[in-house]
This record gives sequence, C-alpha cells and structure tokens, in this order.
Amino acid sequence: MKILVTGATGFVGSHAVGRLLADDHDVRVLARTPAKVGPLLEKMGRDPSLVEIAEGDITDEASVRAAVDGCGAVIHAAAVVATDPASESLMEATNLAGATNVLGAAVEQGCDPIIHVSSVAALFPFETDPVTADHPVNGQTAAYGRTKAACDLLARSYQDDGQPIIILYPSGIMGPDDWNESINLASFNVWLEKGLPKAKRLSGSYVDVRDLAEIMAVSMAPGGGPRRFLAMGTYLTADDHAQVLEDILGKAKSFPLPQPLFWVWGKLGDVAKRFGKDLVVTSDGYEYLFHSKPGDDSATTATTGVEFRPVTETFGDTFMWMHEAGLVDAKHLGTLLDG
Repeated sequence: MKILVTGATGFVGSHAVGRLLADDHDVRVLARTPAKVGPLLEKMGRDPSLVEIAEGDITDEASVRAAVDGCGAVIHAAAVVATDPASESLMEATNLAGATNVLGAAVEQGCDPIIHVSSVAALFPFETDPVTADHPVNGQTAAYGRTKAACDLLARSYQDDGQPIIILYPSGIMGPDDWNESINLASFNVWLEKGLPKAKRLSGSYVDVRDLAEIMAVSMAPGGGPRRFLAMGTYLTADDHAQVLEDILGKAKSFPLPQPLFWVWGKLGDVAKRFGKDLVVTSDGYEYLFHSKPGDDSATTATTGVEFRPVTETFGDTFMWMHEAGLVDAKHLGTLLDG
C-alpha cells in the first residue's frame, strides 16, 4: 500500500516517514520544496531513494489530488505551527485550506486510514481534568488554536459520516532529529543555557515525536474506522520540570519568575516576533503554560499498544541530539555525557 505523507520536512512528518520506511511501506510525500526532502532524510539515517516526491502545496487542490491519487492511506501532518500574532495570516491562509484539500481528496479516493495530526490546541482551553480524546473542540482566540479547531471540526464531521479518519492529538512535541528546530526546541535552549524559569502555576505536557510516529505506524491497517487518539504524554508542574532536569543533568539551574512577569514576557515576545526576533514565550504560549491540565492517554495505549516513553528519556535523548547537532555546548549538559 502506498502512503502519502504531508509535512514530511517537518518534525512530526519526517519521523512518520522514517517509521513507515522501517516497516517497508511504499511512501510518497507532498513537498513544496522537493530538494529539502533528501538531505533531511539522510540526516535521519534514511534512504531518500525509497521515497517518492510529489511537488505541490497543501493549499493547492490540484497538486493535492495528484499526490493522493494511487495512495491507499494518508497521513496529514502539514500545518503552520506558531504562537505569535505575526504568523496569524499565514496560519489562517494555510491550515484549514490544507486540511480541506487533503482530507477531502483522501476521502474521495477511498483511502483507509486517513490520519489527521491535530493538536491539543484545538481542544484548549481545557474543560475536563484529565483531558480525553473526546474533549469538545474549542480552540482559543489565538490563530493557531483557532485554525486547528476549524480543521478538527472538519475531521470530526467526516468521522460522523463514518469515514476512516484517525485524529491524533499531541501536546508539546519533543525528541531528537528536530532538524528544522520546531517551536518547542527554543525552550530547551533556555533551560540548558540560562536556567529553568519557575512560577507557581506553570505546567505543561510533553510527548515524544517517536511515540507519535509509532502510533501512526501501528494504525496503518485498514478497517479500523473513525478513531481519536490523545497523545499528551507526561504532565509536569514547575517543580516536576526542575526534578526531571536534575535527574538527567545531575544538577540543573532554575530561578523564580512570578506569573505576572511571564505575562509581560509573552507580550514582549509578540512584539519581538514582528521584527524577526524570538523571545521564546508569546502571549499565546503564556496561556498554555498557566492553564494546562493533564491528559489521559490510556485509551490510546489500549487501542494501539504504544506505551509512552518516560519524559526523562525524551528530554535526555533530545539534549544529546542537540549537543551532537551543535545546538548546545557540552558544559550545559552536566552528567548526561558521563554515561
């Protein structure tokens, strides 16, 4: 069976491609810039010659239909991911249009399964504790959550019609081989080089990109029908963050930062983004940091058999990869390099 993957030069999509190739699947990718595909797969230790590349854009219906043609399954992992106002127009022009084209073409082609990589941002602000995959679609007022919520409503409408769409809800995605430096990687740089800023109500959930790829790979058999998989991974409070870093590094730097200063940081981050500067935190990011809740992934594990790896493994492997990729100096990794 040939499987189409969108977003194959992104963090989740590239790992999905690598995992599918490990299972000897026939993989086609839709890429705006085909020249980026080969070098990225080579960095990840994969053979680019095993991947068929269809040039096109998810917002272009004709190129999407051509890419889907002849495929038995689709993984839609492409989206504009950002938490700053400067990217609002791009997210609004891309995310729903892309989902409409890809999911629509896949349903029309009769693909099974069709995996839509959503986000817990589509469910935020959270109304239940813990969060589950059947949580109502909300999407806060910021553009990323709003556009992902719109995509989610589309995917759920197809599910209501019985289409074999799987919706995957990841939280903060971390892991090695993040060669395009996805949105969450900047936080790791701050924690390692400057220290962990701690506030009383700060929290967050983290899932390993390799676990997401595994969930998608084991879900490739047709006939499973509509399903929703929550993948929020490990929930950490501020103190939990500090303890995990200490467990990995032997000794970790942290400093208190009151919540109001985080709010100011986020507002400054919004302004800085408009001038091409990344201050790591934005006002949208602030909302997630201080209004997060744990998720219940047990149904995902029960259905797929995928056990989510410990967050210490995810963080530790990511730190090691960052060092090997030249993104962080050894002096910031404490005892991690000893063993």
